[in-house]
Order: sequence, then structure tokens, then C-alpha cells
Amino acid sequence: MDAGFGSSLAGDGVALIAVLAVTGAFILTRRMLRRWGGKTAGQRIADLEARLNEAETAIAAEAHVLVIWRGKSALPDRVLGSMHGAATLPESPEALIAFPSWLDRDSALALADCLRDLRQHGTPFNIAIKSLGGELLEADGRTAGGLATLRFRPLAGERRDIAALAHEAHRLGKQVERLSAVLDAAPLPVWLRGTEGKLLWVNQCYAAAVDAQDPDVVVGQGTELAGRAAMDRTAASVTTGCLGRIHAVVSGSMRALDVFEVPVSGGTAGFAIDMTVLENAEKELDRHIKAHTSTLNKLDTAIAIFGSDQRLRFHNAAYAELWPIDSDWLDSHPPDAEILDRLRNQRCIPEQANYREWRAKQLTAYTTIEPREDWWHLPDGRTLHVVCEQHPFGGVTYLYENVTDELALESRYNELIGVQRETLDNLEEGIALLGSDGRLKLYNPAFAQFWQLDPEVLEAQPHIEELAQHGSQLATDSSSWDEVRYSVTRLDAERKPVTGKIDVSDHVLQFVAVPLPDGNTLLTFADISDSARMERALRDRADALEAADRLKNMFLSNVSYEIRTPLTSILGFAEGLQIGLAGPLTAKQQEYVRDIRRSSTDLKTIIDAIIDLTAIDAGALELKLEHVEVTSLLESVAEKLANQIDERDLTLNIEVGADVNAFVADAKRVEQILSNLLSNAIGFSDRGATIRMGAKKTRGQLQLWVSDQGRGIEPEFQKQAFDRFQSRPVPGGHRGPGLGLAIVKSFVELHEGQVSLLSKINQGTTVLCTFPLDGPGAAQRPDMRKTA
Repeated sequence: MDAGFGSSLAGDGVALIAVLAVTGAFILTRRMLRRWGGKTAGQRIADLEARLNEAETAIAAEAHVLVIWRGKSALPDRVLGSMHGAATLPESPEALIAFPSWLDRDSALALADCLRDLRQHGTPFNIAIKSLGGELLEADGRTAGGLATLRFRPLAGERRDIAALAHEAHRLGKQVERLSAVLDAAPLPVWLRGTEGKLLWVNQCYAAAVDAQDPDVVVGQGTELAGRAAMDRTAASVTTGCLGRIHAVVSGSMRALDVFEVPVSGGTAGFAIDMTVLENAEKELDRHIKAHTSTLNKLDTAIAIFGSDQRLRFHNAAYAELWPIDSDWLDSHPPDAEILDRLRNQRCIPEQANYREWRAKQLTAYTTIEPREDWWHLPDGRTLHVVCEQHPFGGVTYLYENVTDELALESRYNELIGVQRETLDNLEEGIALLGSDGRLKLYNPAFAQFWQLDPEVLEAQPHIEELAQHGSQLATDSSSWDEVRYSVTRLDAERKPVTGKIDVSDHVLQFVAVPLPDGNTLLTFADISDSARMERALRDRADALEAADRLKNMFLSNVSYEIRTPLTSILGFAEGLQIGLAGPLTAKQQEYVRDIRRSSTDLKTIIDAIIDLTAIDAGALELKLEHVEVTSLLESVAEKLANQIDERDLTLNIEVGADVNAFVADAKRVEQILSNLLSNAIGFSDRGATIRMGAKKTRGQLQLWVSDQGRGIEPEFQKQAFDRFQSRPVPGGHRGPGLGLAIVKSFVELHEGQVSLLSKINQGTTVLCTFPLDGPGAAQRPDMRKTA
């Protein structure tokens, strides 16, 4: 603690030691006189005892605690005195000398150091200490003979105030000492200035920055950081105190330093932060940005980058050329919504029935993570491929690619390829194209038919050697194929067409091998046999196909009539019995009639499913496409199965996305799909469970799903779930003929959709059906292509 305060209390400590010495002398004298005996001695003993009592009374009257050590023992020999309530000290000697347990940290450390010096070197001390409870005490240490004493006494009045100031000064001095050490070791230049701007103190890093060995030399010479003296201190930032950036040579290299100065009591404090790495990174980033901007401006794809505030941050030259918009206005960073409004006014976006809804959907790109692709068919005939994705630094990036010419070219190319393919497939001549490596690249059905080749074998691109070997077995003269093989594999500089004839059974084929400029060879085989015989064969084949078609239609018609009609009669009679047309029925009879109706209905459903599947396989089932309102469809299915849901005490939740309204499909078949799925979910759900049925849009498609909380489907059975007549028995539960999911799969695929299943044991099953919004074959139905 503070040495000045210790010297002011030295007199009181000396007085205490004197009292203790007199007391010890009295006790010693009394013992000696008692040993001597005699009257005079008795009087002297009485006098000494009286004085001793007065001294003990005086000592006991003062609030203090005296700790005495004898020899080198760590624990005190005796603890005397009492604080009389003036202060709180530990009672046991062990706790009393455990200073950190009842003194604040600084006082405990200071007292421990002073006591160690006292006992080792006899150095007296007198300091003020502070307890954890905030009490100020005087600690006085002295030695007397072989004794070491430590006296605690409470401070009050002026002495307390002086001690408090001394304690606070000591604490602040320690704090300043620690802060000074931290700042001196800081890895950045730090300095203090007086009111006139003169350096008062610098740290080691400052001295190293100006190539000085000692900070005192820097202060004495007033050496400034390079460039710092010319800075305008009046321009310092009010909030940060930043004067600006300077460049100085530090440790032999040029460094960029940001200089800060803030006002403090009696002057200013300053420091400099090395920003070299950041400055180099900024320069490198600026170079990258310029390079990227230059690269993006050379692209034909229009690019626009919007910030998280939905304002335009960057656009390349192609973007400015794509729209009839003033470039100066684009440079003002307009919001995305205003750009869309302006494009709409200039008819540069697809025509929309509800523009506000369309614009709001476009702006959802800022709140979604998934990238989005759109095709904009503009009123001026252009087609844009628009890709929107999240930007790594917030906002979105738009890519606009003008694919008008590409689509037109692709369309013409596909049309040309289609025409060529159809032409080749419908030629009577057999056509085969062999590459320069001698392998088959292209063929038509007539070629496979002439030479009795399996299409799977031809798809494997067999070599001419394999074709020649197979053809030689069918041909009457095997040498004819040798000529064909030679025309394909010859390496002459001038390749010429080769013609010839091959006899195959009762047919005569004429072949022509034509070398093409790209190194390929075109082979044509024409049947030059009796054309009438060919016509007759074709007519017989057509008659056979028509007869098979008539037989198929007759079978479907007979099954439909012969089985459905009796079932309808059974259902009608059972319903009449149930309503009492033949008289009242007993409870048992009512139960039998209900079983008859239920079984008949199930049988009718099975027969209808078989007939539908047969019609699908035969290609006789046609969809009646219309715009189907999704919400009404779901509610209708739920209403039809409401009794079954109520019987099993189930809860049905219908979830429809906000953007779902209608799609193009066969309403009857879609309703049949949902009914089968919901019926399965009801059958496999426990009583009191919840079933979910819903719809949502995703990527130009509509997804319908039904989800239950049943026991789920075993993984090994999930692969067979959509096969016909695959039923999974559940003890005491639902079991059908195994046609429900097969019907679902067939009807969904008939709509050019997909069906998938997700199931976990004891967690339930979800069946997801995906339909194209515009229905199957939308490209061939212009009347159905409007957005549903």
C-alpha cells in the first residue's frame, strides 16, 4: 500500500511496542520479587501489579487484534485483542492469516508481501488495507526480540479518509502500471501528447516504426510517424477520431497505417493500425471487379445483379441493349419493381392477365433460396430464357438469354430430323448407314425385317463383319455379302458406288452401297419381288391387326355388360331389401344385406379396375381433358369418403397451396386416383389418427398427395406396391385385391405424370402424384395451353 500513509502511522506503532515492552518488564519483575520475598518486595510487587493492570486495561480498551509469531512457524503463536464490533475479522488464526479469504485482492497481495519481508528481514511496515466488505483497517508490523507482531486496527474519521485516498491511489497506480505494460507491448504504435501536441510517451512498437532503439529517445527528439505531421487534426472523425491514412516504411517495408487520435485529460492519445493487408485486398478486389465487369460486358447474355434492398447494383452492356430503357436511368440503381413496371409499359414482358400477382411472384426471388428458371415469350416475338438465383452477398442475379434464334433453329432441326426419321421408317427399302469404323450407325425397320435382325442387336451397333456373317447365312449366294463388305471397308482414294443383287429365300433384294463425303457408307436394300405378293402380305397383316382389335373391343364390351349388369341388379335388390320394399328385416338380416351391398360394391370396384387396366393396356382408354378446379376436387373426394372417415374416427386435413387453382386433366380419373389413395389411407390408419391430403405447384407441375400415420410399408414391399395384385395383409386391418395403386400409377402415367411413394415403419405412408399443369400432350393442344 502507500508508503506515505505508513510513515504517518509510525508513531502509533512505536507506542504500541513500548507498551508491550513495559508490560513484559512488569511481569518479569513481579516474578523475581516474589521469588526474593520480603516486605519491601511485596510493596513493590503490589505497585507493579497496579501499573500492569492499568496498562492491560488501556490496551484492552482499544479496538485492535494483535497477531504474534515466535520463531519460524507459519501459524501465529498467539492472537490477542478484539475489534469490539468496529470491524469484522476471522476468528481462527488460520483464517486470519489467509488474507485472500477476507481482504480484497490488492490488499491481500500487499499485506502478504509486507509480512514476508517482516519475518525474513525484520522490515517494519504500516499500511492501510481493505476487507471484502469494504472496511478500511490499519495493518502494522514490527519485530521485538524473537517476536514478529502484526496489529490490525480499524480506521475512522480523518485517518479513514486519508487511508481511503491512499488505497484508491494505490489501486489506480497498479491499474495504470498494468495498462502501461499492455500498451507498451501492443503490436501497434501508441503515443500520448500534451496540450501543445508534443510527444509525452510512446510504446515500443512506435519506436520500432521510426527505427529508434528506445522510446525515450523518440520522445526526446519528437520523432513523428512519416506523413503524420502533415495531417489535419481538425478533420478527425468525431466518432472514431481517425485522422486518415499514411504510408510509412516499417521494418524495411512500406506499410499503410490508419492514424487515430482522441482527446484525453491533458492532451491526446493516439494509435496507428496497420491496414496494409486490407489495402492490398481492396486493390486486388477492385482489380477483380474491373476484370469481371469487363468480362461480363463482353457476354451476349444479359446480366443484372440486384442488392438485398431490391435495387439494381450492376448490369452489363447486353442488359442495357436488351431493353429499350435509358442507360442513365439504369445507372441510378432503380428498384426491381420499377424496372418491371417500365418493361410492362413498353410491352417487354410476357402478357399477363393479373400483372400484380405476376410481379409479386417474380419478387419472391428475394425471399427464396431455390434458383428459378422461366421462359418469357415477349409480344415482339422474342423468347428469353430467364434464370434467377440468390447472390452470395444478398439480393439476386438475373440472367436473360435471348434464345429466339436457337429455339427457331432447334425447332427446324428437330422438324427436319423428325421428317427424315419418319421418311426412313416408312420407306419400303431397307436403309443402313455404316460409319467409317465399319459399325452400324442408323437403320430403318425394313432393313431389320429383310435380314431378320433383332432391333436390340442393331441398337448395339454391330460391325459390318457381323452383319455380313448373318446375311451370308440367309442369302443363297454368300459371295454377295462379300461384295457389300468390301464396298464398306475398302480404302481406295476414289470410292465409287457399288450395286448388286442378293437372293434371300423367295425374295430378291437389290442393294446399293454409296460412299458419303464424311467417310460413312449408305446401304439400301430394295425388294424387287412380285409387288402383288407384297401387297397381299401387307393386306393380310392389316386384316390380322383389325381382327385382333375387333376381338379386343368385343372382349371389353362383353366383360363390361356380362359382369356389370348382374352386379347392378344385385346392388339394386339389396338396396330394396334394406329400405324395406320386401317387408321389415331383422337385425341379422339387415347385417346380411349390408354385407351383400358392401361385397358387391367391392366386386364392382375390382371389375371396373380390371376393365380400366385392360383398356389402358389395349390403348382404348381416352382421357377427357378439361380444366379441373383443385380445391373442389379434393373436397368432393373427401365428401364421398366422409362416412368411412367418421366410422374410424379419423381426421382429414386438406392442404392446398395459395397459388394452386386449376390444371388440365381428366376430372373423373383424377378423382378415382385420389379416392383410391384416400381409401387406402383410411384402411391402413389407426382409429383417431390424422390423414393429410393436399396440392401444391412446383416448377410448372401440380403435385397431389395423400399421407397417413399408419404402420407404414416394409422397404422390401415398397418396390412392388404399384404392381398389380400386390396386396399387403394387415392383421385385423384393411386388405384389397392389390389394384388400387396399380390403377393410380396407370392413370397418372396416362396423364404423362409420375407417382412416387415414401413410407417408414410406424410413421406412415405418403403417395405423391405429379401432373403437368397443361395436361398430357399440351404442345399438340393449343386450346389447353393457357396457364391453369
